[in-house]
Amino acid sequence: MTFLPDSDRTRWAGPGLLRRRPAGLLLAATLATVGISACGDDGAAPAARSTPSATAASPTAASPTPSPTPPPDQDGDGIPDSSDTYPHDPKNIPQQEPFVLTCYLTDGFDEHRTFTIITGKDGRPDFSEAWAAKPVSCDADQEIRPVSPVEVAAYKTSGYDDSDIAVLYQMCAEVDAEDAYAEAGFAASSEQIPEINAALTLCPAHPYAKKWRAAVRKGQADAELAAQGRLFPDGTYRVGKEIKPGTYVTTYVDGCYWERQDRSGNTIDNYFTNGARRVQVTIRSSDYAFHSENCGEWRPAR
Repeated sequence: MTFLPDSDRTRWAGPGLLRRRPAGLLLAATLATVGISACGDDGAAPAARSTPSATAASPTAASPTPSPTPPPDQDGDGIPDSSDTYPHDPKNIPQQEPFVLTCYLTDGFDEHRTFTIITGKDGRPDFSEAWAAKPVSCDADQEIRPVSPVEVAAYKTSGYDDSDIAVLYQMCAEVDAEDAYAEAGFAASSEQIPEINAALTLCPAHPYAKKWRAAVRKGQADAELAAQGRLFPDGTYRVGKEIKPGTYVTTYVDGCYWERQDRSGNTIDNYFTNGARRVQVTIRSSDYAFHSENCGEWRPAR
């Protein structure tokens, strides 16, 4: 069958005859054909497909995995405490292992306590518990080798040569009311000065720290006087070479004797006392020598 354009669409009805079919009838027939082909075998229209509801419950979402609890890190240096050699120090500065001091609270040594010494937050040993008990003496019962930078500095200051700073720990723990270094007017000797300074390096907050520093200052001043020949103990000295002429005093003496001598060793002047709180002598530049016995230490008069 041949179709002509819609405007002239016709159908052959028989030989020599043409019958025009309206375009609307052609469209209806076409739609009817489509409708019939869409029916099922029984002529009924097929059921519409079921479309899942947009609100239907979706499969349950997997719960998020909780983050693992980070291991303890007290100093926040990123190293877990379990493997951190210095869990309280973010700088991980070498520290002395805790150890025990045995301290006696009376001179009779019949009452004692033990104190575990650990490194404090400032990198120095913590003696606060011992200081509160005010022990008169302490024993370390073992050698203590310098480990931390503070201990190494204290050891170098002390002048010790055995790599043992137990004595410094004992000094730092003791708070003896009769501590000689803490006595008013005490002057540390040239041997005592480095030891006191070493202890102050280790425990600068000691209850007697202020008095210890005063003893060091006085000792240093005396060392300068001795170097100048203006501070000297008993003995015989050349005036002008070993000692300086001037007025000198000594205190609290028993059986003190002194004499000024000329070049021949003859006595120019002398003095003796069984006991006195103060003895004074003026050594002249014309004297050749000065000699004293049982007089203790002579220092410039004030």
